[in-house]
Amino acid sequence: MTEPASRRGDGSQHPEYEAAVAGGALNSEGPGTAHRYRNVILGGIAILLLAMAMLTSYSSAFGNPTPNNVHLAVTGDADAIVALEQHGSLDITVVASERQARTAVLDRVVDGAVVLPAPGEGAAVTTYIASGGGRGLGQAVSGIGDSIAAKLQATNTATDLAPLPAKDPVGSIEFYAILFAGLGAALGATVFGRILGTVDTAAKFVERSVVLVLYAGLLAGLITLWIDSALGAVTVGPWAVMGVLWLTGVAIGGAVTGVAALGGSIAALAMTLALVILGNTSSGGPLGIHVLNDFFQTLYAVFPQGGALDLLRSVQYFDGAAVAAPIIRLAIWAVAGVLLTLTAMLIRNRRDAAARSMHGLHPERGSRQAAAPSGADTELTAVTHGSTSLPSVPGR
Repeated sequence: MTEPASRRGDGSQHPEYEAAVAGGALNSEGPGTAHRYRNVILGGIAILLLAMAMLTSYSSAFGNPTPNNVHLAVTGDADAIVALEQHGSLDITVVASERQARTAVLDRVVDGAVVLPAPGEGAAVTTYIASGGGRGLGQAVSGIGDSIAAKLQATNTATDLAPLPAKDPVGSIEFYAILFAGLGAALGATVFGRILGTVDTAAKFVERSVVLVLYAGLLAGLITLWIDSALGAVTVGPWAVMGVLWLTGVAIGGAVTGVAALGGSIAALAMTLALVILGNTSSGGPLGIHVLNDFFQTLYAVFPQGGALDLLRSVQYFDGAAVAAPIIRLAIWAVAGVLLTLTAMLIRNRRDAAARSMHGLHPERGSRQAAAPSGADTELTAVTHGSTSLPSVPGR
């Protein structure tokens, strides 16, 4: 007969073993792994690859910003417009007047506008930029106006229709607000999955949804409080900014929750890394999307951070112009997370139902095996019974 491990007195193989298991104390790093040096090499290589991936992504996106598919509204001299249309990096929209050009910039229909003068002495080019849409993009549009003016032997006057606030002259604070709202939501969704367990019932789905929405709201509130009260980078009502960050957190956190439900914590971690390495850079950051190369401009339409940053900029600097498209993009990510979670729950429930069905095909087999004594039990019973019928022998 065998005894339970607790009765045999078996202990752990390492004095700090309990600290290494799930739910154990966190005041120790644990006993380490069996293959120490192999795992040190593999872990080191993985971390180095991650660091190089982040360096490559961020430096490729932000290291050498140049105009690429910049959308300009132009009006004025027809010959100058024809010459400007030959520029390969520009997407030209011809408008009828200077007023329409300004309106197109303020409505976020275009990235900037150029008013071209008729040739002659004293000619001047007027360029309208919007630094609120990306400081690097605004500088690029201003540089385009300078280049046109030089070719026309004219002067250029640049007017910023959406200037950045004095306390955020680079426009980086709003980018970091989106970055950490997304990162905090992704990490939160992963941690909540480990704490609350698998979403396999309707009650757990509701529980996880409520927790995620409340957490995203708290995260958005804290970020808004910091950038408004401490940094003074909020140019409108703080509730509007908080709403944008809240929607960002729900969209990203919901998507990570869905991926984790379908593929586990490893899949959620992979999604988080993709968001950090590719999603943040493809948003354009403080520079603007149209100074990135074609690769990152393609990813801009895939990841949610670009839409979130555009939404925040529209609220901050453009009186809420062109908010429909980024809201739809974020909603798609949130809905995709819900659908993935429900799909994982459905697959899991069907698998469990199939297992129960297979077990229920022969219910009597298990009961018979449980009721019938084993050979060893029969033999032990016989020996015991026989021992009680033996006569006692004096002197023994």
